[in-house]
Amino acid sequence: AWQVTISMAPVRSSPWVPSMVRRVSHARRRKAYAARMEARSPVLVVSIDGVAPRHVTRATMPTLTTLAREGASCFRARAVEPPWTLPVHTTMFRGIDPATHGVLDNTPIPLNSDAPSFLKAGRAAGRTTAMFVNWAPFDAVIEPDAAEHRFVIDGGYDPDEDRRSTDAAIATLTEGRHDLALVYLALPDLVGHDHGWDSDEYVRALTITDTHLGRLLDALGHAWSVLVTTDHGGVGRNHGDLVPDVLETFVVVRAADRVAPATCWSDVTTLAIAPTVADLAGFEPDPCWEGRSLLGSEIPIVDLLLERLADTAGESYGERVTMLDHALQSAALASTDEAGADMVLACLLHDIGHVLGDAGRWGDPGHGEVGARALQAWFDPGVVEPIRGHVDAKRYRVAVDPDYHEHLSLASQMSLAEQGGPFSPEEADAFAAWPFAPEAQRLRAFDDDGKVEGLTIAPLDSYRPMLEDALAAHRPVDPAWARDACRCPFCRDPGNDQHLIDATALEGWTTISSRHLDGELRVVLHHESGERHDCRIPLAVHASIHPDPWPADAADELRHTSTDWYDDHGPFVDQLARRGLALFHGCGVEPGTVLTVGNHIGFVRNTNYGELFDVVAEPDPINLAYTPLGLPAHTDNPYRRPCPTVQLLHCLVAADEGGASRFVDGFAVADQLRAHDPAAFRTLTTTDVEFRFHADGVDLRARRPLIELDRAGRVHAVSVNNRSMEPLPAGSPHAADFYAAYRTFVDLLDGDDHAVELTLRPGELVAFDNRRVLHGRRAFRSSARRHLQGCYIDIDAIRSAALDRV
Repeated sequence: AWQVTISMAPVRSSPWVPSMVRRVSHARRRKAYAARMEARSPVLVVSIDGVAPRHVTRATMPTLTTLAREGASCFRARAVEPPWTLPVHTTMFRGIDPATHGVLDNTPIPLNSDAPSFLKAGRAAGRTTAMFVNWAPFDAVIEPDAAEHRFVIDGGYDPDEDRRSTDAAIATLTEGRHDLALVYLALPDLVGHDHGWDSDEYVRALTITDTHLGRLLDALGHAWSVLVTTDHGGVGRNHGDLVPDVLETFVVVRAADRVAPATCWSDVTTLAIAPTVADLAGFEPDPCWEGRSLLGSEIPIVDLLLERLADTAGESYGERVTMLDHALQSAALASTDEAGADMVLACLLHDIGHVLGDAGRWGDPGHGEVGARALQAWFDPGVVEPIRGHVDAKRYRVAVDPDYHEHLSLASQMSLAEQGGPFSPEEADAFAAWPFAPEAQRLRAFDDDGKVEGLTIAPLDSYRPMLEDALAAHRPVDPAWARDACRCPFCRDPGNDQHLIDATALEGWTTISSRHLDGELRVVLHHESGERHDCRIPLAVHASIHPDPWPADAADELRHTSTDWYDDHGPFVDQLARRGLALFHGCGVEPGTVLTVGNHIGFVRNTNYGELFDVVAEPDPINLAYTPLGLPAHTDNPYRRPCPTVQLLHCLVAADEGGASRFVDGFAVADQLRAHDPAAFRTLTTTDVEFRFHADGVDLRARRPLIELDRAGRVHAVSVNNRSMEPLPAGSPHAADFYAAYRTFVDLLDGDDHAVELTLRPGELVAFDNRRVLHGRRAFRSSARRHLQGCYIDIDAIRSAALDRV
């Protein structure tokens, strides 16, 4: 599994340090190293320059925050000082404080220490290392021999360099030759300096960077551990001041079998990065490193939140009930009102900012923002934003409803003044236009009513399952996707399920909340125009057809499961769709029957051979198929684009001797090649080959690799036909590799592991998926009367019929 590690220390850590924190003993750590040496995963370290955690939310950085749910995190960590890019990164790489290494600004200088970088230490321990950076000064703090593969570019703060670095990392690391790599992304820092750390452009830069991170993790798959970090935040257009918004950073680690999901850390420092990388990669930390690994000190986020809420049992801030009773009453009211899990949790957690902030007699006036900031990287906006706005909702209500003030508790009236008093008309209009204003006002109503003395309510721990569900590892709901996926009668025609809205209707939406109800995903969206839409998205997954492997006795089963032409055709189309090979019997021997069958189960495709072609020995054939010679397993018509998908062959007359048909599962053989010779497989999936057929008045050409993959890396087409394959261009630098791989693939196709041999009998009709199943035949005597008729149809009709049976 991936593991993401980021190392910093908290600006204000004490409120988040629970009493149950248990540190793994030093002896246990040393013992664990030996075990991990034997079963280590490759490790990816990602440093994103200039990320301010105050802007990291489920909406702005969905990839990063989903990783936080899948592993451990800290979004209140602290950078070392001075908070400049080169000093902090030198600490990340070398594991020592700036006071030790001596780099105090962005000027490259010789270091005052011989402490190795984690790349050099990893290489010395036998790891195969790589680095992908787009800032040249890193060359001064990472040893020249630390990385076996170095990708270093510096085009003068070019925003596109993050994409280039990511592309280079994907291309190199997916080859499988490296097991410790560093990737550096710079865009947030560049945009922060140009536009400011609180600008809209900066927030968009975070989302772009998150997309690069997502591409990288998707490409590497779950076999990698991943460490992600940042060096500093920023204020205005700079990050030199020693203030919380500059020094606050984050840490996220996902490590399968090492770190439990939805856990967190406190007291994290940049010094922890190098030791954590060593821990993840399974080698000993260098004795010069000044920090220690983060792994082993995680606590569940739910435990932390419940403990912080339990701490409020002794506080009332002037109310008639304790803060804990108030939170539980508010949550109970929302639950009774069937307001949904997001609102229930918002009610439960809405005052947690009092514990984390600087609370006075009436609490912390800014506790809504403090609480939202603490929760926003873990919880969806439907939980966080009402908390952020519930204080403003009070100020709004007092401004627009003269009677509301009198209904407030004394404590709420007293805190109102500290919170800024009623909104001005301009402030009230701005709040009303905020997408989450209705949810904040609804939370405010539960807040106002949840102050009854002596009320019996559900205990705090009863909310543990709801909190755990809210922290489940799934990406947040994208608003454009939700609008597109909505099946309500305003979005889709109830009769044909086709869209009633176009692409322009997908823009400008914000996801307010989401929940599962009555077999649907219900998503509330808010449009920038003020419109709201309740999306109804069925949870049932559309039926699909996937390739099935052939059984060991495929030849016997093919004939045993043969379908009578006059019976139900369902088993035939299902087998053809799933296995790529099926057999009819009882079709008779009337010429032209193959067209009747083809048009009944699909739509016959016309080619230069006509709708129907006869496979008989001819004295002057235009195609070797029209000879008595044996034919190796091949794909028909790979020189066409699109290539024919399903071929039907109907036996009218069988040869007295020889002429057996041979079918090979090309998908299975391609996967066999992938397992036994990955380099050959990669060559055949990345080298385009031209196929050509030319005769009188016909010159057909198409280029494609012999093995084609879908975006998930699965084989979805095989094209092998030596008779029509053109040679690679003269001087091709990869010719030797290609022809060696081609020969290996053909040898596997000629084997019996995934082949079926069948002598067709008169009246039998075989159909096969020409993009999966290669076909050939044994030679027969030239005097034999073997006669087959064939045609082509498209696979989509077969898949449609098979899906209709699901």
